[in-house]
Amino acid sequence: MRSIIALATMLLGLLPLASQVRITETDEAVHVFVADKPVLTYNTDTVQPPEGVERLYERSGFIHPLYSPSGKVLTDAFPIGHVHQHAIFNAWTRTTFKHEVVDFWNQHGGTGTVKHSKLGSVKDNSFEAELQQVSLKQGPALKEEWEIKVKDSRDPFIIDLEIEQECATENEVYLHPYHYGGFAFRGSGHWSPEDEARYEGSMKVLTGEGVSSIEDSNHTRPKWIAVYGKIEQAQAGFVVMDHPSNFRYPQSIRVHPRMPYFVFSPVIDGSFIIKPRFTYQANYRIITFDGEPDVERIEAWYKDFVRGNAKK
Repeated sequence: MRSIIALATMLLGLLPLASQVRITETDEAVHVFVADKPVLTYNTDTVQPPEGVERLYERSGFIHPLYSPSGKVLTDAFPIGHVHQHAIFNAWTRTTFKHEVVDFWNQHGGTGTVKHSKLGSVKDNSFEAELQQVSLKQGPALKEEWEIKVKDSRDPFIIDLEIEQECATENEVYLHPYHYGGFAFRGSGHWSPEDEARYEGSMKVLTGEGVSSIEDSNHTRPKWIAVYGKIEQAQAGFVVMDHPSNFRYPQSIRVHPRMPYFVFSPVIDGSFIIKPRFTYQANYRIITFDGEPDVERIEAWYKDFVRGNAKK
C-alpha cells in the first residue's frame, strides 16, 4: 500500500498544477482572480462619476480596482480634484487630428476622451479589449488593442499589459511634445491630501535607478518605478516595468509632486506621428505587493519580465 501511495504522490508531483487564475465577465466589466482573490477589474461599461460631478467625466476602458495580494485597493477611479484621472488608463494629451487639436486625457477640455469599444478573446489567464481614443468633434482617431495576461502567482500579483495603437481612419495623429500623456496610473485615495476622509500619507516612490524622491524622479527615465504608501494602516503598493522593446526606452515618466499619479510618457522627449498602417506598440508589467518595495525582488522580477517577453 505504501508503495502505491508513494507512486501516486510521485506521479502527481510530475503533473502541472491547475492554474489558480480565473476570469469572469459581467455586463459591466471583466474581473480577474488568483486563488479566488481579486487582482483587477477592467471596466467595459461606462462608469459614471460620483454624484455632483459632471457627466462629461464618465469613462470606460480602464482598470480599477487594482488590488494588492492582501486585498488593498491601490487605484482611484474618479479622484477628488482630478476626476479625469481614471486609475490605470492610456490617453494622449496634446495631439492634432484632422487639423484639430485634441486632448484625449483632459475630458473637461471638451475635445476628446477614451472609450471601450469591444471585448476580444477571453481565455483562462488573459483577455483582449479594443478601445478608441475619440475626438468629440471628428470621431475615433486611434484604435487601441489591450492584451492583459495574469500570471499564476498569489503573492505578488503579476500582470502583463501589451498595447497596440493604429489610426482609426486614413488620417494621421500627430503627438506634440508635452510634459505628460501616455500610460498612466492614479494611486490610492489614501495617498491623496485632497481626499481628507481617507488620507494616510503621501505616495512614496522608488525607481530602478535608486531615486526615492518624488521631485527627483519626475521626468527621469527609469526601467521601473515602484509606488507605495499606507492604506488602512498597512503599507502596500505596485511596481510598473518598462520593456526594452518600447519606443524611446527607457521612457520618461511624469511623477506629480503633490498628487499620487505617474505616467510613462514618450512625448516628454519629443513629438512623433502615428500614421495609417503604422502600429505603435508598448509592453509593461505591473506587480502589486504588500509592505514596502524590495529592490532585489523587483530586479529579479524585471529580469524575468525581459526574458519572458523577448520580442522576435
